[in-house]
Amino acid sequence: MSGTGWVGVGLGVAGVAILAWTALARTPGPRTSGTERVSFATYQAGWRQAHLLEEGAQPGGRVAAAYLRVPYLVGAPLARAGVDPDLVTLLALWVALVAGWVATLGPGWAAGAGALTLLAGVADSVDGAVAVLQGRTSAFGFVWDSTADRLADLAVIAGPVALVATEADPPWAGLAVAAGVAAAGLLLLLEYARARAQAGQVAAAWSLATPGERPTRVILLGLAGLGVGAAQLAGGGLAGAALDLGYPLALGVLAVLAAVGCAQLLLAVRHADPTLR
Repeated sequence: MSGTGWVGVGLGVAGVAILAWTALARTPGPRTSGTERVSFATYQAGWRQAHLLEEGAQPGGRVAAAYLRVPYLVGAPLARAGVDPDLVTLLALWVALVAGWVATLGPGWAAGAGALTLLAGVADSVDGAVAVLQGRTSAFGFVWDSTADRLADLAVIAGPVALVATEADPPWAGLAVAAGVAAAGLLLLLEYARARAQAGQVAAAWSLATPGERPTRVILLGLAGLGVGAAQLAGGGLAGAALDLGYPLALGVLAVLAAVGCAQLLLAVRHADPTLR
């Protein structure tokens, strides 16, 4: 069996173990010990409190406010069932790792990798919803969620880079590696700058939604995977061009968006109250 096959076996075993652990570790939180359902308004208030946002603050505007209903609807039954939100975070990370692995299986598998990347993005927002709905938000959960997000970011970038590096012609392979390294480095820099600004009590670090935020990264790479995979499965003249250009272009755009996000965040910190820096 090849190395890729052994990785798949390992991921399969890990997935079964996570599901079993989740099923055995169910304990309702203080908000879900009864039968009363937590309202969406209560969830929104808890979400703002968990993110240290002021009343009425909504990073991302109406689009983000509307999207919050998705993790609320998915997370509500999980919260009532007593599912541990930290294990939901682990499951979301597992889905992202599987997405990265699937991308390495070949050009036609890019569509599956794209779909799993989008699914991982949704799953990542469900863990926070479960924690809020159960009243289980914690310092560990906050740090663990951020750590898992960074590992997931690297996984969904590494898979496409490995695919193009092994399947495309040399010029495009090198471009994919360069774009992937730039995207990974800049998104980690963006998240590091945000973490330092939050540690410095800069309010904008919590409320500012830059072009390089994680939802943008997930959607961009997810749609790129669907596009590359669809072109490969359809065959014809577009198949080779989609493989050569699709992922490198998406990763290049991702790098630019992360760089813009870094600049935007640093400018916000620069103009913040000097006593808070």
